[in-house]
Amino acid sequence: MKTNYRYYPVIFSLFLLLGGGVWLYLQAPRQEKEGHHMLARTGLKKEPGYLPNDWLSRQRTYPQGRIKTEHYLKAVRDAHQMHRSLSRGSYSWEPAGPTNIGGRITDIEMPAGSFSTIYVGTASGGIFKTDNSGADWTNIFDQAATISIGDLAVGRQNTDLLYAGTGEANASSQSFRGDGIYKSTDGGATWTHTGLDESAYIGRIVIDYQNEERVFAAACGNLFTPDGHRGIYRTIDGGANWEQVLFISDSTSGIDLVQHPTNPDILYAAMWERMRGLNYRRSFGPSSGIWMTVNGGDTWTKLQGGLPQGNQVGRIGLAISPSDPERLYAFFDTSSGEAVYRTDNGGQNWIRTNDNAIQGMNSSFGWYFGQIRVSPVNPDVIYLLGVDLHYSTNGGDSYIQLAGYYNSDEIHVDHHALYIHPSTGRVYEGNDGGFYFSDDMGLNWTWINNLPITQFYDIEIDYLNPARLIGGTQDNNTIRTSAGSADGWDAILGGDGFYSLVDYTRSNMVYAEYQWGMLHKSANFGNSMSYIGDAWSNDRVNWSAPVVMHPQNPNILYFGTYRVWRTSNGGNSWSAVSQDLTKGDDGSTYHTITTLAVSGIDPDIVLAGTDDGKVHISVNGGALWTDISAGLPDRWITRVAADPFDVNTIYATCSGFRWDEPLAHVYRSTDLGNSWEPISNNLPELPVNAFVADPTRPGRYFVGTDAGVFMSRDYGQSWESMNLGLGNVPVTTMKIHDAEEMLVIGTYGLSAYRLHLAELSVDLPQLPEPSSSLALVSVYPLPCNAEPAGGCWAKISSPAGQNADIRLYDLKGRLVAPVQNISLKPGVNTIPLNILTHSDHAPGYYLVTVTSGKQSVSKKIMIL
Repeated sequence: MKTNYRYYPVIFSLFLLLGGGVWLYLQAPRQEKEGHHMLARTGLKKEPGYLPNDWLSRQRTYPQGRIKTEHYLKAVRDAHQMHRSLSRGSYSWEPAGPTNIGGRITDIEMPAGSFSTIYVGTASGGIFKTDNSGADWTNIFDQAATISIGDLAVGRQNTDLLYAGTGEANASSQSFRGDGIYKSTDGGATWTHTGLDESAYIGRIVIDYQNEERVFAAACGNLFTPDGHRGIYRTIDGGANWEQVLFISDSTSGIDLVQHPTNPDILYAAMWERMRGLNYRRSFGPSSGIWMTVNGGDTWTKLQGGLPQGNQVGRIGLAISPSDPERLYAFFDTSSGEAVYRTDNGGQNWIRTNDNAIQGMNSSFGWYFGQIRVSPVNPDVIYLLGVDLHYSTNGGDSYIQLAGYYNSDEIHVDHHALYIHPSTGRVYEGNDGGFYFSDDMGLNWTWINNLPITQFYDIEIDYLNPARLIGGTQDNNTIRTSAGSADGWDAILGGDGFYSLVDYTRSNMVYAEYQWGMLHKSANFGNSMSYIGDAWSNDRVNWSAPVVMHPQNPNILYFGTYRVWRTSNGGNSWSAVSQDLTKGDDGSTYHTITTLAVSGIDPDIVLAGTDDGKVHISVNGGALWTDISAGLPDRWITRVAADPFDVNTIYATCSGFRWDEPLAHVYRSTDLGNSWEPISNNLPELPVNAFVADPTRPGRYFVGTDAGVFMSRDYGQSWESMNLGLGNVPVTTMKIHDAEEMLVIGTYGLSAYRLHLAELSVDLPQLPEPSSSLALVSVYPLPCNAEPAGGCWAKISSPAGQNADIRLYDLKGRLVAPVQNISLKPGVNTIPLNILTHSDHAPGYYLVTVTSGKQSVSKKIMIL
């Protein structure tokens, strides 16, 4: 542990005009303001089109706009079962960190009477437990089917009794949904699933302190569709059965719940009307409000008495004073700003506190927060959690900012969890940057920076020094480890970090980006970064814009917006080398390129995939592009890849869940996209976020899904779990260092891991080698024009040096041009089709045939 004061030196270095507004670009050499707030809080522009946190949900819900609950639950449970039945155990994942960067925390709880045992719930990494005040941690919930945590509750009488509500209840697409409530009676050593499968997101759990068989839960329901599983639930038999005791409407969620500290039959529930779709968010409505029961949930009454009502009421957080049970506080998100209300008579009458000082504390993200806490010993001390952190020592008559977005001495922003120890007064706090505590009510903070809960978007390996990793993370910058230690990571570029690259010939040459395509370059391994993305400043760009490096010339890069850009001088200048490769602009920030790949065998082969189901190929370094989407589903394309052994084989993976028919998530083409075959087979029907074809062993593939890692060792015919030692965490990125035979993965909630592939050889039988044969890779451009001479080319792959003949036939099988004799070298050969200029032929379709010995390959082409 160390006392932490983070300084955020901000250099106003660049103004960009984009989308009719002004962008303010903020650069910080180290820890920067994070995520979507970095731009939104400047006050100079709104984020374009869809909100950035829609990015993850858009992938999973496109094109229907929602997810069928039954298919989601089946997919995560299929994955869980495959992981549980894992038999091979000769390999071990090595944690690569970071442990010292942090990630989003959703709840903090301590058993009554304890001074050292702490439970920390995380957004997508499970539950961590410490028995020594944070010196060491154990993840006690990483093997559940879903490990996104909404809320935790600990028994008052039996302090080994825990309930965990899955599904982070912050209404963001970065909030992975859950599969109900789990129960432990041994302090988290073992867990039992105990119902509410379709609740999706759990906002609060309350264990009755007088009768621990009675438990209440606030359930949010689906994020994107109305449903009847929202509201307040009660069990009277320890979770064996649940009863919905408060239901307002199919679009009104139970988001918070508190119990009277001396009368357990009195509870207060916060209900929140909220709906989302691909193109909108509605987080206000007349059904939002506070409800009260005096008979343990049998009946409920909506509280009025001075509280805001109507269409402008949004999310509500609740707190009840243990030392003065008639005192409650309610933290409202309204369309006109934040508001804090107080009652001194158990909810009959409410007054608005003097909350002018907190206006704007959540920017436009009030729906993402909503937590309020009151001291267990002083009813006048309250804490408000949002983008900023405020507190009051006089019951809301005035507020003081403890941690603000622009304060120089502050903890990380985006505050979601807070626990006040009733005996010591120590304040424990959880935010998007990790876990903190304060012994002076929040004036100074100590950061416990040893939790491996970072959420990666992408990760990169330094080829010349593979111990060094760089990765882009959610709300925690682009970060690096210079020496390979799990606790030695630091930030090199602010904002949310996405794709990064390291020059494989010069390790100090690094590329990194933050959101909306803000690509940067460094010549000193990230110690200083320069912006190089001016060329596409007016383009439609994805929240995570792909950039890839040529495998033979590191000065050649490709960058994706809605079209492909190319540089041959390391980013000093760029040229657009493609047309719009998407379905077209609809006024949103979508319809963009999401993934790029360059063949390591033939670098002229470049692939591009989009967020609207399109895949294109270029076989001449980007000069011409062909749509090869036919045969692929209309889903968000997450990855395209080229096979490391066969020049004709390429891959595409997609996000989304099953709708009506079974949905494959991994596809392979052995003819450069002319046809596709699904190779998901027994993979759970989960979004595939990452894919790599092992360059050290033909036919071995790895995929990263929303619930861990899977491997095929037989060209995709069958898949098995590769999750031994990992939690059931979303895996968003993976890379292989071929010389080291090392696989590195980045998870979305449990940091990064390494695996030495040699450990797998013990378990794997010899794989069949792919056939080596003559191949007519492509003919371009299509249609061909016979004039001028040499205006049409063929790419021909040869397994060895050999002579061959090229012939041109019409579709009746008649030879219509003199034979062209060629000599082929091993590898891919680019040959001008001179046969087209030696004969007169009518426009139409013809067959180009390449023959060498007993091998012959053909391709149908159109000639103008």
